[in-house]
Amino acid sequence: MKFTSSEQLKEYREKAQKVISDNAENEIRIIVGMGTCGIAAGARDVMDTILEEVENRNLQVNVIQTGCIGMCEQEPLVDVQRPGEDRIT
Repeated sequence: MKFTSSEQLKEYREKAQKVISDNAENEIRIIVGMGTCGIAAGARDVMDTILEEVENRNLQVNVIQTGCIGMCEQEPLVDVQRPGEDRIT
């Protein structure tokens, strides 16, 4: 796609952000803390197991890795976010 003006780019960006936002509101997200502290505590194995189970069970979830969640002493940490519900860690 080629943009001929900054206004076209801005419009395209706004449309894309709306699509992403709309999708995020209706998806289950599993977020794995993959900072150095998380990896040292076994987060890589946790992430691999989650991805394997999501595939085996054909689940419609979005598995995301993030950096340090900020509770290093409790790693590995996984957050689950379901639409309309509080986040679970």
